Amino acid sequence: MKNAQLAEEILWGVAQAQTEVNLSLFNEKKSSNLTLPGANFLESKSLNGKGLKVFIANDANLETNAEKIAQTLVKRSEILGVIGSWTSDMTMATVDIYNRHQLVSVSPGAATSQLTAAPRPFFFRVIAANDLRVEAMVDVLMNKINQNKATIFYNPASPYSSDYKKHFEEKFLEKGGYIIDSLDISQPDFNVKNAIQKVRESGESAIVLVPDGQVTASFDNALEIIKENGGQNWIVGDSSIYSSKTLQIGQPQLLEKLIITVNWHHLKNPKDNFAQTAQKLWGSPVSNRTALSYDAAQVLIEAIRQKPTRIGIQKTLAEKDFCVDGVTGEIKFKPGTGDREELPFNIVKVVRCPKKLYGFAFIPEKYSKPEDAGLDCGNSN
Repeated sequence: MKNAQLAEEILWGVAQAQTEVNLSLFNEKKSSNLTLPGANFLESKSLNGKGLKVFIANDANLETNAEKIAQTLVKRSEILGVIGSWTSDMTMATVDIYNRHQLVSVSPGAATSQLTAAPRPFFFRVIAANDLRVEAMVDVLMNKINQNKATIFYNPASPYSSDYKKHFEEKFLEKGGYIIDSLDISQPDFNVKNAIQKVRESGESAIVLVPDGQVTASFDNALEIIKENGGQNWIVGDSSIYSSKTLQIGQPQLLEKLIITVNWHHLKNPKDNFAQTAQKLWGSPVSNRTALSYDAAQVLIEAIRQKPTRIGIQKTLAEKDFCVDGVTGEIKFKPGTGDREELPFNIVKVVRCPKKLYGFAFIPEKYSKPEDAGLDCGNSN
């Protein structure tokens, strides 16, 4: 992954799940003397008396790298499962390698419906597929901000972005919406000013941002669209827009009409035990990427606990009664596919919060002000 911060958020989730397992190797007296982060407050979770080793591989969002890594991992007999890839692009490049060699991969972030269009019994994901994800965005547009016209900004070459656009158009049109235009934002020389001018000429129209997983310039161009829009048109973004770089835009008038759909938010329930524990462990609030990665790890850990072989893990995950109580909700897989049965969505907005690093924060849309969400922002007016 090219973005170090995103990579860190993903690793946090896996590392927390791993630490909980490895703490179980020590008795209570020994645990109190450990220097391992979280030893004095994380709940230990036994894995049949075994520890959990994690190998970290970075493909830098390059398909050739991802393929080489996959070819290496499948040859390592001690590796029982893979968490990843995060992006749909890298997952599409590697899923058949893992499937062919009967090594389970559990993706926390790859949402393109192409992944389960054909049978791939060794692929599972804890994120909802795009055909479900678009429902939240359509609901926001039609029912929360009363926008029935939309201009879509996306990457047509991205398995995730193009697939999301396809399902979004189908659902939006089905609900009576109208697509003004669809524009490719993947190129570095994308003309933002011209694009916003097109939006203006169409009259009242919402902007829908669906960049790829920071594989191309589409994410940076999406941020430029937010800036150039000047707070005039409503903007609805998918979870890829949920980033500290968005907060760094730093001007309230540019962000007040921005809404983002995410799978999980640490402030949805301020008393959420995972959110509190993760923040204590890592020193800052964690994102939906950390929560989804933690859940992907929990899925693999539970399968290893039941049947600790490559084939056994696949059979366990494919059982109709397999279920894990994840931090993002109950995790069950649809029969015959690796798709998650259902996943609740959260709608977040940006508010001023002077005490935060960039002076802004994401909070669930249901809260009218940051204090209601449990944030101490000082003077947030």
